Amino acid sequence: MSINTTTSSPSSSTYDDDGKRDARVLSIQSHVVHGYVGNRCSVFALQTLGVEIDAINTVQFSNNTAWPTWTGQVVTADDIETIFSGLVKNNITSEYTHLLTGYNRSPAALRTIVDIRRRLRELNPGLVHVCDPVMGDEGKLYVPEETVDVYRLEVLPGADFLKPNQTELEYLAQMKINNEEDALKAIDKLHNIGVRAITVSSLSYEGPSHIVVIGSTRGLNESAPQRFKIKAPKVPELNGIYSGTGDLFSALLLGYSLKEPNDFAAVCEKAVAILFAVLQRTYQERLKGRGKEL
Repeated sequence: MSINTTTSSPSSSTYDDDGKRDARVLSIQSHVVHGYVGNRCSVFALQTLGVEIDAINTVQFSNNTAWPTWTGQVVTADDIETIFSGLVKNNITSEYTHLLTGYNRSPAALRTIVDIRRRLRELNPGLVHVCDPVMGDEGKLYVPEETVDVYRLEVLPGADFLKPNQTELEYLAQMKINNEEDALKAIDKLHNIGVRAITVSSLSYEGPSHIVVIGSTRGLNESAPQRFKIKAPKVPELNGIYSGTGDLFSALLLGYSLKEPNDFAAVCEKAVAILFAVLQRTYQERLKGRGKEL
């Protein structure tokens, strides 16, 4: 694994005994009864790191959609608004310092989340939005295509931190990625929309033997972004389907950005290392016949 530069984290400072508020996250993403995706893994990861987190679910499924079948409900835009209104009425929304968003297959619900972000920033202009634009993988979308434009035109201009995979970056930047130069051009397109910090996970242009992660930050008054790259070899025995890895990665990035606010590269390196350790442990548990997914 290699890393070649140091950059600043997009996160605001950790709040502690200095008289400032402690960091508190509102997470709006998926939920499953069985397995660990969306809020099921993000809540645990952030609480383990000592971060307070409240969760609104965008779907409530029996299990993730990689299984042969699943049951449950997609939470509507009106339902999300109703839940959020309860937080407003009890003056809980003034406590949030971070908004974490993930899987949402409804364009209408996504627009509701954009409005929630606007209202949270009226209470706390420094609110940090960490956005995982969960739309697809391996070159394919698994959300309605309209969702891409909602992300590109409405969500990204107000997002501080974006964590797409290669497929999502291609759709958002409207270009194919065949090499590192393409990836950097695509990242710059999203910086130009207004995103300050971008981490692209699981870039595959270097072939099947390695995973590449590229991070890039650009401040409001900076013309050139600061970049870093993490290149890790794939471990053959860990090959398989591990659901929830992106959701866990986003939560770890948020959590460690609070602990390392001035070193975004170190934040990503720690998140990658922990994610790899979780995959190893999951694989070991599979060998023992315990657990079927992450």
